[in-house]
Amino acid sequence: MPEERIAIVTSGGGMKCAYAAGALVTLATRLKYVEPDIFISASGSVGAMFYYLTKQYEDIAKVWLRYIPSPEIVGIFPPRLRLDYVVDTILRRDLPLSHDALARTKTRWFVPITNLETGETDYATNDLWFEPYEIMRAAKAIPFLYNSAVRLGGKRYIDGDISLSVADLIRKARKEGATKILVIANATALPPIEEWFTRLYALFAPPMVRHLVMKDITRAEWDHLPADVDILVISPTYPLPTSIFTRVRRKVAEAYNMGVDDLLGKRTEIEAFLGITHS
Repeated sequence: MPEERIAIVTSGGGMKCAYAAGALVTLATRLKYVEPDIFISASGSVGAMFYYLTKQYEDIAKVWLRYIPSPEIVGIFPPRLRLDYVVDTILRRDLPLSHDALARTKTRWFVPITNLETGETDYATNDLWFEPYEIMRAAKAIPFLYNSAVRLGGKRYIDGDISLSVADLIRKARKEGATKILVIANATALPPIEEWFTRLYALFAPPMVRHLVMKDITRAEWDHLPADVDILVISPTYPLPTSIFTRVRRKVAEAYNMGVDDLLGKRTEIEAFLGITHS
């Protein structure tokens, strides 16, 4: 029998990632599960993964319930994401990540980032160290909201979610040796207005970005899952009130609390799946 190795996978999705943030805080504080063997997180969920691994659970809640939901962060006319403010002011200055705790974690973590030159997915990991704030900046660099690339190791990167599906993240976890995968999936279909805007943006984007954006719109999130691994999915029980652009605090809080409730709703199943026992 192969050694059991547990992975957590969290998908991207802009402000929809409040859902995964609520679920992760609950997994740590209520179920007391804090150290998976593998963690793979995409785009807007990457910060919650890092703060989960450093056990800064209160800071995850502060980011999503207090700091992020604001017209100062997300603009609609014109569309914009003040990503540098999020990374440099909210995270680096106000809620600093514990670099020492992240360096000590036994969890192998992976963050997909999209190479802007090749269109391929690379992974930042704790085996190939980059500054965590810059990893978060690159992973969240949504083309039509941030409109800039982030340099890591001399290469230019944008949002890792744009070149990957949830199934790709699951296959990556399996490739890294996972035998059980807990998936927290915020990913839902784009609302018609967002899809229309995204297609319009792609018409005027550079060729590589246009290719990636159109591929992202048309891909299937759950195709060709590996058959030789146990998978448990936590996903919204009803449509999330948030979209990529949401900046209404009440809606973000509702998505966060849905993550809390949905995880607790499967508490018995999750505890059995992860082998959590109570003394």
